[in-house]
Amino acid sequence: MLKRVALFSMVLALALPAIAWAQAKPDFSGSWTFAASTPANYPGSAGWGVPSPTIVVKQSATEISVASAQYGGQLTVVYKLDGSDTIWEAPSSTQSGSTAIVKWRTKARWDGNKLILFTWNTALNQLRDVLSLSGGGLTIVRATEQPGPSTNATLTYSKGS
Repeated sequence: MLKRVALFSMVLALALPAIAWAQAKPDFSGSWTFAASTPANYPGSAGWGVPSPTIVVKQSATEISVASAQYGGQLTVVYKLDGSDTIWEAPSSTQSGSTAIVKWRTKARWDGNKLILFTWNTALNQLRDVLSLSGGGLTIVRATEQPGPSTNATLTYSKGS
């Protein structure tokens, strides 16, 4: 009987930190309003990665979607929280004004209480957003790579209504 109690105690001691860790994942859901960027004049790179004035995040146990309003349109990007890729197509406009269908690939992974969102497209653009919550605000550390200049910035958003 004493062996069973000791074994149960050991299993419980190993299981509780894992349960607490799984519950510690933040929920990024909500409407967020752009507040500031560092550097202050961060424009994104030639339109790629430009901060949206507002974003709406919906998060479930299996996925997170980020809807942004830019350039007079709405774009919603979905990331699976199990680490698998999502591949989808959407029209994209070039700087010259032509439109083409671009394939996109998204992937998400947790790094402690931070969520890392990866986005690639067939136009050789790559975006990595690291999301974290602090003091009721959303911080996104953004890195963009594309043919030409790459950029890095920290974007802050405040909770909308």
